[in-house]
Amino acid sequence: MEILAFVHGRYGIRIADNIRTHAPVTWRVRQLEARRDLPPIVDDPLEFLPPTLAPADLILNMTESARAAQLLPGLVSLSGAKVVIAPVDNDAWLPSGLRRQLTREIEALGAAIHFPQPFCSLDGTAQTHQDPGLDPQPIFSEFTTFFGRPKLRFLLEQDRETIQEVVVERGAPCGSSQYAARRIAGMKIKNVVPQGGLICLHYPCLASMQPKTTEQGVETLMHTSGIIYNQSLQDAIDQLDRDVN
Repeated sequence: MEILAFVHGRYGIRIADNIRTHAPVTWRVRQLEARRDLPPIVDDPLEFLPPTLAPADLILNMTESARAAQLLPGLVSLSGAKVVIAPVDNDAWLPSGLRRQLTREIEALGAAIHFPQPFCSLDGTAQTHQDPGLDPQPIFSEFTTFFGRPKLRFLLEQDRETIQEVVVERGAPCGSSQYAARRIAGMKIKNVVPQGGLICLHYPCLASMQPKTTEQGVETLMHTSGIIYNQSLQDAIDQLDRDVN
């Protein structure tokens, strides 16, 4: 799979580096840095992009401004990408009105766009804003097999109470899953939740402290990331119980 990571600074570069490190050997991750001199309203994205781009299957938008995000339709047009993943780790970078605009423009080019909020909530099922008439995208499914909502598995010590190793079967794109997994090893199962979620946030989490309204009330995107990791840990514990029974 050919991936184009569209970045704007340390946030995106760190994610792109982690994906390169943990991706299958058949993937290639190229990187394009957004210009810093973009106007507030971009009428013609191609004016601010290279004249040509190598073909890509998937575009990851990890820019840090709404101005740069306006270039995504141009990137799709130049690269021929069929899938765009534009995580909303900060609403200021991708406000709701711009998301609606990008959805219209990118779907008109025959591609699908997804807006996970935050990035580590991506699970391959419910994050799409694509036209129902578009065929399901195997590219999206392939990416979310390896990156998105963490999927973990525990290997235990002989006492069956201590975690020997945490196997990351699917990791958060930022790399926090592997970071936390290394530090959870040696911990008692009974203590892993909620301590694991706090360890995950020490990476540090790349999601913003901006409040978000959820079914449980108002929480920050960073708080949501910790909850997601704790749920992944609980799922791994539940799987241990099923294996025993």
